[in-house]
Amino acid sequence: METTFQTAKTALHVGKRQDPKRLIRKHPLWRALEIVPGAILYAVILGPPLLSFIVPDWIAIFMIVYTTMWLFRSIKLSVNLYRAYRISKRALKTNWNKMISLNDHPEKIDYELKRINKEKDPRKYFEILNLKSQVQKLQHIGQWKKSKNMYHAIICVTYKESYELLRESLKSYAFSKYPADKIIMVLAGEENDEKNFVPIAKKLEKEFGHHFKKFMYTVHPKDIPGECRGKSANATFAAKELKKYVDKLGIKYDDLMISNFDADTVAHPNYFSELTYKYLTTEDRSLKAYQPNSLFHNNLWDVPLMMRVVAQACSYWRLAESVEPKKYKSFSSRSLSFQTLVEVDYWDVTIIPEDSRQYWTAYTIYNGQHEVVPIFTPVYMDAVLSETYVKTFQNQYKQLQRWAWGVSDFSFISLNIWYNPNLSLWTRIYKIADFLKNSLSWATGPILITFMGFVPALINPTFRETVLAYNLPHIMSDMLTLASVGMIVCGVINIAIVPYNPRKGLFGQIMLFFQWIFIPIVSICLSAIPAIDAQTRLMFGNYLEYRVTEKARK
Repeated sequence: METTFQTAKTALHVGKRQDPKRLIRKHPLWRALEIVPGAILYAVILGPPLLSFIVPDWIAIFMIVYTTMWLFRSIKLSVNLYRAYRISKRALKTNWNKMISLNDHPEKIDYELKRINKEKDPRKYFEILNLKSQVQKLQHIGQWKKSKNMYHAIICVTYKESYELLRESLKSYAFSKYPADKIIMVLAGEENDEKNFVPIAKKLEKEFGHHFKKFMYTVHPKDIPGECRGKSANATFAAKELKKYVDKLGIKYDDLMISNFDADTVAHPNYFSELTYKYLTTEDRSLKAYQPNSLFHNNLWDVPLMMRVVAQACSYWRLAESVEPKKYKSFSSRSLSFQTLVEVDYWDVTIIPEDSRQYWTAYTIYNGQHEVVPIFTPVYMDAVLSETYVKTFQNQYKQLQRWAWGVSDFSFISLNIWYNPNLSLWTRIYKIADFLKNSLSWATGPILITFMGFVPALINPTFRETVLAYNLPHIMSDMLTLASVGMIVCGVINIAIVPYNPRKGLFGQIMLFFQWIFIPIVSICLSAIPAIDAQTRLMFGNYLEYRVTEKARK
């Protein structure tokens, strides 16, 4: 198969597309590859204590080098977080509907440039100058597109969520700055929850249906052979029902953006406008996915402090990654072209981490040309909250364990990337090694940094008397103190981003800054340990089952 973008003037060839039906999903090495991440994990954790009996000097040097790398990584993360925060601030101030209008009418761009030049607003001037350049480029390669025929579809996957929670989400879609009459709303429920779901869906349709181009709800049948219980199967069923409606109307697949949202996803009023603009002005737009910043602000002030740190650490980690598109991956609520969705055969209904698997499926099918475009306008989601602190902690652990279960993609990635002849040898090696590195760092980084500096001296009495043994904890401590600049950056940005809560007052604002002192505890208990758990389960074939994360609002 070949994918091309065709106009009367030119055709851009973007390469042969792999058939998703021919991707490797079973292989003699599949089970062996599932063992690899866990085996490396335990080699890294157990290696330093065991080798400290034999070569303590080498272990000490390894820990100094590792801590130095961690320091530079922390500095880079802080810089990227600040950059992303600045870009996000600009995105919230941008009139994206006007930018869409200028894209649709390029003849007006020069007039707008002259007008802004008189106002002496360099930021807006260069923003529109960049649009002019991008429109000219897209026109030259035959990919320029107007917004006139563009539509959006939102698949909101729900299971046992309340009317109140769903109402807040749908309200944000219906009353966004983007015309709701160009949005198709799909509420996707489960047969196991049909008695609760259908009355809620009908009530929401009565309240919001007239705002959208179309309001539809689907009930995903239970116990379909070959399906894994979870979000991916429900979303795929809903998308196939949506396809029938889209085909009936004759909407072109590359004129339809589809957003796969969790039930608690509240979109910022600018989200669909920026999404539309980015889609229209992106080269090879249908080969891309579009990822918003996810901020867990819906109930942030209601959750316990530790859960708040987890939620915000996740948000800021993703925010920092957004300025490195080559490393940015799909996560949770996100958007893509319906053409892309159909070409990658929807979502994999046999697995739990549908977001990461879809990314790697698209990357393989498009021979490495699939990338994720950051949308700096945020969507807001719920942090984990249950009736008691203990239950909240348990559910938070299970959510992070499920996120860490993305390591189960390793066999799929290794086999499909390695046997893809259209990728260079370097690309294949780098992508597989980078995935392993990230999984390993998630599970081992906090433990190595916290404990391993003391291990050689504790285990080896002879080494304990050396100068290196005496200096090792001090060297590591000094470097980690320097790395704490990242916590200061997070604290400052936290105060700037999180809305002020009158109930919490000044003390609440102060805690937004100082809560980051708990990051060492959180990074071990609610990051490294769930990741170790997930990789250990995969290594021994104890596969994880999908669990809906309980969330609440006060």
